[in-house]
Amino acid sequence: MTNKKHIWASLDDYHLPAAGLERVGRNMANNFFFRALMRHGTFDEYHFFLANSAHRKLFMEKHGQFLEEVGIKSKIRLLDRLDLISMLREVNYTVFHQSDHVSLFNSLCCVRNSLAARVPVTSFIHSVSYQQNMCKYMEMATCGSNENDAIICSSNCGKQVLSNCFSSLQSNLKIPIAKVQLRVIPLGIDLGVGRSEKSTARQALNLNDSEIIALCFGRFSDFDKMDLFPLLQAFRRINPNGKPWRLILAGALHEPTYLEMTKLWTKALKLDNNTTFIVDPADDAKSNLYAAADFFVSIADNVQETFGLTLLEAMDAGLPLLVSDFDGYSELCSDEVGIRVPTRWGRVDQLQEIQAVMDERTAHRLAAQSLSVDVPALAKGMEILFSNQKSRQKMSKASRKRFDEHFDHKRLILNLESLWNELKAGFKPVDTRPDPMSIRVFDTFSHYVTGFMNDDDVVVTSEFGALLRESGNFYPLLAGMQNVVDWSKVVSLLTVAAKPINMKNLLNSPTDRNWKTRYTIAWMLKHDLLERIESA
Repeated sequence: MTNKKHIWASLDDYHLPAAGLERVGRNMANNFFFRALMRHGTFDEYHFFLANSAHRKLFMEKHGQFLEEVGIKSKIRLLDRLDLISMLREVNYTVFHQSDHVSLFNSLCCVRNSLAARVPVTSFIHSVSYQQNMCKYMEMATCGSNENDAIICSSNCGKQVLSNCFSSLQSNLKIPIAKVQLRVIPLGIDLGVGRSEKSTARQALNLNDSEIIALCFGRFSDFDKMDLFPLLQAFRRINPNGKPWRLILAGALHEPTYLEMTKLWTKALKLDNNTTFIVDPADDAKSNLYAAADFFVSIADNVQETFGLTLLEAMDAGLPLLVSDFDGYSELCSDEVGIRVPTRWGRVDQLQEIQAVMDERTAHRLAAQSLSVDVPALAKGMEILFSNQKSRQKMSKASRKRFDEHFDHKRLILNLESLWNELKAGFKPVDTRPDPMSIRVFDTFSHYVTGFMNDDDVVVTSEFGALLRESGNFYPLLAGMQNVVDWSKVVSLLTVAAKPINMKNLLNSPTDRNWKTRYTIAWMLKHDLLERIESA
């Protein structure tokens, strides 16, 4: 096994999608993390196991320029996912880190276990409110992940959700609590751009320099972000007509119908002269919005929310916060940096019982619509921050200080590396059984075929195979097959099998002896480059 000191690995690519529906908090957080790790990490190498050559090309298209800028391109290795097993045998990895705790986390742990590789697996949580997560938590409790691994929770609230889910499975299914560690390390951001002056930012956005501006930034979606109607109700209570107060509602457009409803309600409440909608702002416009604002307001009411990246962006810009006392918001917004507005839930157990058979959108919407943000308290908070400049200035200084002390990305990477080194140093041997949740294709579907190739089968180069070898031409390969089928190996096998040879001897020929050789022979039989003697 290679004894590199410090090698980080992942199965993920950390791409940031183009602006639009898919550029949500999860994607933003993972991209922020990737860039911070590349900028501040101290690993000797970074290995990314990607799906195929096209995926590796896309990785460099997305990240190549940035990797050159931070001087780390020479430390990057892009590997094929098919090479994971051989690399786990050869390389003493410090950690495998996944961008989420659901999709491939437990399967990766099972592969690691089957090889007795001594490498911890970690991941971040993002949304923890989806019903299908429970199946993954059941896997964690019964196979794969263990005390060597860690799920990194961005908030104590998120950690408690996972603990509650594990306890529910233990109680209802009589299975053990998942042994995977739950560690709290908050997310961070590193925007890498300077803020414009307030007057310059407002000029760029055509905003009045004399107004007091409250910014609410988030997806226009009630079912997976927040319902803006209570915010408008609070704004109506403080009667902004005639006052130089402006509420900016900005963010990505996820629900066009909801946006139109919000605009109509804004007009019905006679708030349209004091409210500005900015939809799908470009990155420079987003930066200007934070620079132009006097305080930030967000009334998250949806269990899909776990942390609150926009609050970090606001603190980075030195903005006071006015937020719902909800999920990770409660931990981010201390008394020094802002005002938390009380929330109350109307518990309806019948809704809880039927949730598993509902579509996720409706389930999230119904849960959120039964949660109330205290509108009078929200209105009072808005009035304080609109009218009291001294309060804003005091909170602004505290907001920026809190960001620097707790959420700067350099600090985040330092904390993560400390965790990864701790997990690596304390790694204990684990069970080496294969993944019991995997459909093992050759076992599960063995009855579909006439039979399997075996070492006693005799094969010979076909007439077509001989012609192709002598002509020097290539046989067309389907997309992705070049990662397994090496044409030089095909030519070598055609030469060795010019006379009948059994599979055992062919596999022990001077050609490559790894699993791809056996696969290549099967592919050659499929495409009439080799033939079995009985068939001939």
